[in-house]
Amino acid sequence: MKYCPECKTEYTNDAIFCSDCDILLVETLPVPLPMNQCDKCSGEVDLDSDFCPQCGTLYAEDQYSCTNHPTGVAAGVCVVCQKLFCAECLTEKKNRFYCSDHANIETLEGWTVIFTSSDYYEAEIVRGKLDSAGITTHSTNTTNIGVLADGFMDNALGRTIFKYPIKVFVPADQHLAALEILSENPAVNDTED
Repeated sequence: MKYCPECKTEYTNDAIFCSDCDILLVETLPVPLPMNQCDKCSGEVDLDSDFCPQCGTLYAEDQYSCTNHPTGVAAGVCVVCQKLFCAECLTEKKNRFYCSDHANIETLEGWTVIFTSSDYYEAEIVRGKLDSAGITTHSTNTTNIGVLADGFMDNALGRTIFKYPIKVFVPADQHLAALEILSENPAVNDTED
């Protein structure tokens, strides 16, 4: 039997290409790397990782020093900057650890808000800039607000009045890289001021 490495469809030995994915079939499917499950958030953690990238729980057998207090023992990792911090320096929000510099960033299930605007086109420019730089993005509140208020025009003023701004999210571990990319354009203001 042959298999498509993309969609995992099984084919006869006579087949050469996957009819759906149009890629070369293989004799065996690659074995996925084994992962551990985080005790705190149930997220996947690489076997050789010292911490959970989703929540910041520290799994290292060695003791590490806090970034702010070299004599303090690290209790977790900030999910945004991925630096080690002691319990005194960490803030826990929604079962995730944040340092004091990143505790006020709006987060949602491992994603952080990088940009907020009432202007749809401005938000799309920011998304395009981040996407082209290889940063994963996701937007919320992009639907027409006419659904909320029949006959109300979907524009920046309407979004401001209804407190329905467009939010551009990036994965928490890509937040700092996204900030750096957006700082190259002084006309764009991010949400972390």
